Amino acid sequence: MKKLLILLLLINSLSILGEEANTYAIKYNSEISKNEIWLIKSDGTYEKLIDFAFPSGFWTPATSYASDKDGKLYLKDSGSGISEEEKGWVVYDPTTNTITTGIKDGYNEGFQKVFSDVLKIDSLIKNETDDLGDKSSVIGTDELVASSGTTIIANGTDSEDGSATTVIGSNDIVGSDGDTLISKEADGSVHIGENSLVTVEENGVQQLYATDANDDMININIKKGTDLLIDGVSVAGSLSTNATNIATNTTDVATNKTSIAANTTDVATNKTSIAANATDVATNKTSIATNTTDISSNKTSIVANTTNIAANTAEIATYTDSIASNTTAIAAIGSDLSTFKASANSQMNYMKSDYSSGIASAVAMSQFNLAQDGFSIGVGRGSYNDENETAFGLGYGGEFKNGTLFKLQASKSGDASGVGLTISF
Repeated sequence: MKKLLILLLLINSLSILGEEANTYAIKYNSEISKNEIWLIKSDGTYEKLIDFAFPSGFWTPATSYASDKDGKLYLKDSGSGISEEEKGWVVYDPTTNTITTGIKDGYNEGFQKVFSDVLKIDSLIKNETDDLGDKSSVIGTDELVASSGTTIIANGTDSEDGSATTVIGSNDIVGSDGDTLISKEADGSVHIGENSLVTVEENGVQQLYATDANDDMININIKKGTDLLIDGVSVAGSLSTNATNIATNTTDVATNKTSIAANTTDVATNKTSIAANATDVATNKTSIATNTTDISSNKTSIVANTTNIAANTAEIATYTDSIASNTTAIAAIGSDLSTFKASANSQMNYMKSDYSSGIASAVAMSQFNLAQDGFSIGVGRGSYNDENETAFGLGYGGEFKNGTLFKLQASKSGDASGVGLTISF
C-alpha cells in the first residue's frame, strides 16, 4: 500500500474494569510524511494524539488490531526492506501516548491473519442457573481488582469460624451521589449513612448511637408504628405500665396522708374530750365535797333543831333521795370515765404500734441497695419503739442500646410496699 493512500482505521478499545471505551483513527499526513493517531470523541470532535513513521514506510491495516487485554494498538509493519531488529509490531500505548517499534510478541510473518489475545469470555463471566432454578451471573475469578492492582472484591474465609466470606477492598462504600452508604472507621466503629447510625463494641458491650454532620451525638427516635423491644418485651409498653403504677401509688400515698391527717384530728379531739371530762370529774368531786359539808351542817342542824326534826323529816327524805341520785350519777360518770380512758389508752397504744411498725418498715427498706446491672435481691431489718420489721427487695438494672441506664426495683415490708423505676441519661 502506497504512502499517498490516506487510510482511516477505527479501533474501539474496551476494558471490563469499567474504564471508558475510546475510538482511535489512523491516517497518513503527506505534508510531514508520517502517520497520525487521532482520538475521535463522543461529541464528534477529533484530537491528534501522536505522529510517527513505520520503519518500512508501509503497514498492513488488515492484520493490525486493538488488544482487549492491555488496551494497546498493535500496528503491523509491512516488513519490507528493514532489518530483523526493526521487524515487529509498532505498538501505540494510549496510557503513556507513546510508540514502540520492533515488538516481537505475537508477531509472525507468512500468515494471512494472526488472531492475538484470544480470550474465552465465559472464563470471565457467564450466565448460569443455580440449584434453585434462579438465573445467576458467575465470575470466573476469586478476586476483582482495579487497574491500579487494588482489590475491589474477593472471596475469603472467616478467621474465627472458617466460614466463607466476601471481602470488600475498601472501608468506605459510597452511593452514586458521593455520600457514604456504609464505612468502618479506624476505631472499629461501623457507620451507616452519611450522617451516621454508629455501632461499635466497647468493653464487651455493643454500643449504638447516631451522629450528625458535625460528628456530634444526636437522638434516635423510634417512629410511631414500630416498637423497641428488649428481650421481646415492649419498652414503650413497660414505661406506660410503670407510669400507670406510679400514678396509682401517688394516689394511694395522697389517700394515706388524708387518712393520717383525719386520725390526727380525731386524736386531738379525743384529747380535748378527755380534758373536758377530767374537768367535769373535778367539778363533780368539788360538788360531792360541798354536799358532804352540807350534810354535816344539816346533821348539826338536826341535833340543834331537835324540835324541827319532825318538821324537816320530809325534807331530809328529799335530800336523802337527791344524795342517792347524785351518788348514782357520780358512779356512772366514774364508770364512763374509766371506759373512755381504757378506750383512749387502747387507741393510743394501737397508733403507737402502727406508726412504730411503719417507721421500722421504712428503716428496713432503706438498709439495702439493689445492683445497677442485672437481677439483685436485698433484705433489711428495722426497729423502732420496740417494733421490729423485715424488708425484702428485688431489682433489675440494665442499659438500653443507646447507652441509657435503667433500674427497676420493688420492696416489701409487712403492710408497706414500694416500686420504682430509675432512668440515667
